Amino acid sequence: MFHLKLLLLRELKSSLSLKGSYILSLAFFSITIIVLPIGIGPDKNILSLISPGLIWVSLILTSLLSLNSLFHEDYIDGTLDLYKTGPLSFSEIAFVKSLVHWISNFLPLLFITPVLSLLIALPNNLLIYISLSILIGTPSLSFIGSLGSALTLSLRQHNLLIPLIIFPLFIPTLIFGSGSISSLIFSGFEEVFIRQIYLLTGISGISLVICPFICGYILDSNYD
Repeated sequence: MFHLKLLLLRELKSSLSLKGSYILSLAFFSITIIVLPIGIGPDKNILSLISPGLIWVSLILTSLLSLNSLFHEDYIDGTLDLYKTGPLSFSEIAFVKSLVHWISNFLPLLFITPVLSLLIALPNNLLIYISLSILIGTPSLSFIGSLGSALTLSLRQHNLLIPLIIFPLFIPTLIFGSGSISSLIFSGFEEVFIRQIYLLTGISGISLVICPFICGYILDSNYD
């Protein structure tokens, strides 16, 4: 447990530094939300209907932006080699790194999304619900995304292959994340929202439990 805390503190310090990927994630997410309505047009009715999908597509694109460095830098500089000889398993390391990726890349977005949502005409009464869906659904993006980062660890073009491998696995999160908010835009679908939130919770829960073990196996196979 002590070594896990040390690793968590190290990863948090690195991710939340001035060189951390969260700055790029914040900038990319904000620009995407600002630019997309310009291409769609100024019709607030249309923007209101598609705003949940815009937000969740932007979240997924933002996650893909930072996944390529999840393990690759540690693999290049030999840090993973030291981890292999240490007391922590690769599964534990994968869990900590995925958790820190979520904390540094998605928690900041959780606070700016309600502000940016006003630009795409998301109804004010739904701001708390979009924040809830992001809080529950985005952990799956980090933990599932870690699989793509591990699978392409030793490849030179890893940053190009990760989206191709991982994006299909993000589709259920995209469907239920955007669908839960879209159901509230149409009156009388509150039960659908609750069901889809349950499904989002299930996806994130399964990802937290299963993905670190799969990721650990993949990482370990790179040294066989």
